Amino acid sequence: MTKRTDETGLRPIALVAAGMAFWVVAAVISGWTLRRHPESAAVRGAMVALGVAGFLAWLIPVARLILLQDEFSRRVHLVAIALACGATAVLLFAADLLQTAGFLGWVSLQTVWMAMGVLWWLGIFVATRYYSK
Repeated sequence: MTKRTDETGLRPIALVAAGMAFWVVAAVISGWTLRRHPESAAVRGAMVALGVAGFLAWLIPVARLILLQDEFSRRVHLVAIALACGATAVLLFAADLLQTAGFLGWVSLQTVWMAMGVLWWLGIFVATRYYSK
């Protein structure tokens, strides 16, 4: 049997979906466990490792999926990630100033990550519209 070097079809998308599902489960389990404030350093470390592993289980298939795409699609993702990073930096800077001014309370880092993900998807939409003119 010959080894396939190109992955096409639904397999890469299925890997992204499975990675996302694992990430959600890992985030829920690790977050729930850590909120209970376990005394054992081993348990706390294991929950951090589980949460990071869950994120990597999504990140690696997404990176592979982007690398499988053509040059145009890669460029769209590059622009979208650049827009998301810039917009996230502006939001973090504004949130810092709003917290210092007393207008905003504590903001969870998970909220920042979710906002960055949403900004990435909006960046994909903007970049696709810009380049399809």
